[in-house]
Amino acid sequence: MRPLFRILPMLLFPFLSGAQERCASAFHTTDITHTGNATPDLNSEIIIPVVVHVIWRTAAENISDAQIHSQLDALNADFSRKNPDFREVPAIFAGRAANAGIRFVLATADPQGRPTSGIERRQTTAQLWINDDRIKKTSTGGSDPWDSRQYLNIWVANLSSTLIGFSTFPEAPADKDGIVIRYNAFGTSGTLSPPFDRGRTLTHETGHWLGLKHLWGDSPCGDDGVEDTPRQRSGNKGTPQFPRINTGCENGPYGDMFMNFMDFSDDRSLLMFTKGQTDRMRAQFLPGGSRHSLLTSKGAGEPWNLQPDTAPGMSNIIEVFPNPAVHYINIRSSMEMPATFTIIDTNGRLVKSGTLNKADQRIDIGSIKPGMYYLRLGITVIHWIKGS
Repeated sequence: MRPLFRILPMLLFPFLSGAQERCASAFHTTDITHTGNATPDLNSEIIIPVVVHVIWRTAAENISDAQIHSQLDALNADFSRKNPDFREVPAIFAGRAANAGIRFVLATADPQGRPTSGIERRQTTAQLWINDDRIKKTSTGGSDPWDSRQYLNIWVANLSSTLIGFSTFPEAPADKDGIVIRYNAFGTSGTLSPPFDRGRTLTHETGHWLGLKHLWGDSPCGDDGVEDTPRQRSGNKGTPQFPRINTGCENGPYGDMFMNFMDFSDDRSLLMFTKGQTDRMRAQFLPGGSRHSLLTSKGAGEPWNLQPDTAPGMSNIIEVFPNPAVHYINIRSSMEMPATFTIIDTNGRLVKSGTLNKADQRIDIGSIKPGMYYLRLGITVIHWIKGS
């Protein structure tokens, strides 16, 4: 949870001052316990399927697929200690940094087994959102979560001007579990607002979603439950210089680990997780752990329900031929034209998009590599194969 100014522990509504709050999450009362020999093997990568709910009112809030992909790339770099700016970590702390062995991928199968890009878009009339979970309900203008035992739900929208993001902690209610990020603090390209333009708000909030506390445990010189993070008086802000020593916490000569993702520094200053933190996050996936069910999620696998999908009361019929195809795919549809289409690969990445019209319902696929793809037209997703 990353505010620009210190907030009181357990604060739920960030309206007491004009300062921006980097995070307004509240800690769950259950702590995490684990031993080093019970931690899952760091050589075994954990893959978490993600669904991004884009809740938009203006065109700027309807962020692009490219911006979403830039955020997933940044998140994975941060969690694998492959972020290019890691070289800026002071040597004394760099030795404590670790690869968490956790990778986040946009879902390729939705809860019903249908192909998906892992991106859900919903237009709303709400001008902004606060951290009261209304954004997590379609009935209140937001978007219902996918099964949080199988997916990490992320909502992206226009938050209150005082709020950048917030997250649930492990053991949160299933219908509220997930992360919410302001649209212009999400990703590394597109519609962004410095100094929150390197994707670190989501990295920070994902740390909370996996059980990490702030470095100071939300009390002066408090305990975050991790042995290899020094105690500090409170959250840092801006771009601190090393060493940043807080008097009263006896953390000299090296001071605060202000470059840790669980501090409140600006994005450019947040660079690492420690070994203790990665052990703590991975402990959530042990048998009985709050995130254990994600290990058997089918959300990042092959879709198993390839039947045409139509909304209640609609009778859209869509055919794609030939299938497999080499140069072109032809579309036969009862949908009203023009209609927009997207083609995504099995990793959830956008390959091609455009508009079909009555005169030409053929898509040139000559430049697409051979493989399996999904065509989304309106609310319908069709599986097809590009031949060689």
